[in-house]
Amino acid sequence: MAEEGGPPKGMDVRVAWVLQRAMTLMGVRAEKADKFYSAFTADQASSAALTRFLDDTECSFCYLIPTGEGISANSTDVPTPAQMRKKLIAVHRVNPEIAITKDNVKESCIMLEMTKNVMDLLNMYCQSIYLSTLTNPSNQTGWSDLVAKDLMDKYHVFLASLHVTVGLMKGHTWLPHPPRDALPSSGGMGAAVGSNKHHVLEGAVITWTKQIRHVLKQDPEILLKEGHNPEPSAELKFWRSKAANLNSIHSQLGMDALKKVLKFLETNKSTYTAPFSKLQKEVEEAREEANDNIRFLGTLTKAIEKLTNESAEFETLESTFEPVFHSILLIWRYSKFYNTPTRLAVLIREICNTVIAQALRYVNGPDIFGMISSEETTECYAKLDTTLKVCSSLKDVYLVFREIAANQGGEGWKMQNDALFVRLDAFRERCRDALDFVRTVIQYTKLERVEIGGTRGRSEEHTSELQSPSIISYAVF
Repeated sequence: MAEEGGPPKGMDVRVAWVLQRAMTLMGVRAEKADKFYSAFTADQASSAALTRFLDDTECSFCYLIPTGEGISANSTDVPTPAQMRKKLIAVHRVNPEIAITKDNVKESCIMLEMTKNVMDLLNMYCQSIYLSTLTNPSNQTGWSDLVAKDLMDKYHVFLASLHVTVGLMKGHTWLPHPPRDALPSSGGMGAAVGSNKHHVLEGAVITWTKQIRHVLKQDPEILLKEGHNPEPSAELKFWRSKAANLNSIHSQLGMDALKKVLKFLETNKSTYTAPFSKLQKEVEEAREEANDNIRFLGTLTKAIEKLTNESAEFETLESTFEPVFHSILLIWRYSKFYNTPTRLAVLIREICNTVIAQALRYVNGPDIFGMISSEETTECYAKLDTTLKVCSSLKDVYLVFREIAANQGGEGWKMQNDALFVRLDAFRERCRDALDFVRTVIQYTKLERVEIGGTRGRSEEHTSELQSPSIISYAVF
C-alpha cells in the first residue's frame, strides 16, 4: 500500500518522479494525490505515452495536460489551441543519446510550464532576469572583452526579435528598444556597445523605419490582388487593425526613451533623423485616415451584418441593398478620406463577393443536379431565376446611387462598371447558362407525357426516341 500522498507501490520510479513534479507545478494538494495517481494509472493511453517518452531515446518530449482530476500525457502531437488555454507541462529530454533511468531521471528531464501567454513570460524573463544575469560583471569572470561584446550583441538582437514577435502575436507593431547601455540616459557607453553607440542607435532607427513602412504599405486591396474573395467585414477588420497598429506606433514614438534616441542622433548630426522625422509625419497622416475611416465605416456595421447573415432568407436580400448604398453615399459625401474611387471600388467588390457567397448558399452546382435527379426541376428553375434577379438588383441599385452621387456635384462615382462587377457579371452569366440548361431539361422531361395522334392512333414511341438521348446526355454531363 502506498504512503499517504505518495505514489502507489510498484509504480515505475521514473514515472513517479515525473508525476510528483507535475503535482507540485499544478498545485495538487497532498490529500488529492491518491485520486491524481489513480486517474493517471487508469488512463492507459497516457501511461503508454509517458512510458514511451522515458524508454524511447528518439522521443524528445511529452506534454502533460490537466484533466478533471489528473493529467493526460501526449508524446506524439503538439497540444491543440484549446488545450493551450490552460497551463500545461512539457517534459523535455536533455540528451537524446542517453537513456533515462531511475538513477539519472532528475538530470535527464527538464519540466517546463507552458501557458497561453508563454511568449509574454519569455519576453519578461529574458528582458529582466536573464539580461541582468548576463550583464552582471561577476558572471563574466574569465570572459575576454571580445567574447563579452559578441555575446551581448547577439543577445540584444534576440531580445529585439522576441519583442517584435510578441507584439505581432497581439496584432501590434512593437518597436524594439536599443540596449540599455546604448541609451543616451545611461550616461556611459557600456562594455557591450563601446564606441559604437552612435552606430547602435542608428541601427535601431533603421529597424523602426522598416517596421513602420511595412504598416504604412498595408492596403485593403491586397486580398483582392492575391486572388481571394473578401467580404465587407474584412474591410472593417482591416481598418480597425491598421488604426490600432498606428495608434500603438504613435504612442511608442512619444515615449521618452525613443525621443532621447532621436535627440541624441540629431545632436550628433545623423543622416537618419531627417528621413525619420518625415516618416513620423506620414504616420500621423495615416493614423488620422485610419481612425477617420473606422468612424465612418462603423455606420455600415449593422447593414453589413444583415447582408452577410448566413441564416437570412436569400429572397429578402434585395431589401438590404438600398440601406447599404445609402450609407456608402453618406460616407462618400462627408468622409475626409474614404471618398476616392480606389476605396469605393474595393468596398463594392467586397459587397459583390458577399452576394455571390449568399447565392451559393441558396443554390449551388450539387444542389442543381440533385434537384434535377429528384425531379424537382421546377423548384430548381425558380431558385436560379431568383438568384439572377437578386444579383441583377444589386447592380441596378448601384447605378441608381451612382446617379444620385453625380447629381450632388463633385466628381461622383467615376469608376468603370466592368472593374467593379467583373466577378458578379461572370457569376450572373453562369447562372444564365444553368437556367438555360434547366429549362432544356424541363422541356425534354415534358416529352415523356406528350402523345401525338394521327390516322393510325398514338405515336408516343417517337417522343420516347427523342427523350432517351437527352436523358443519356444529361447523365454524361
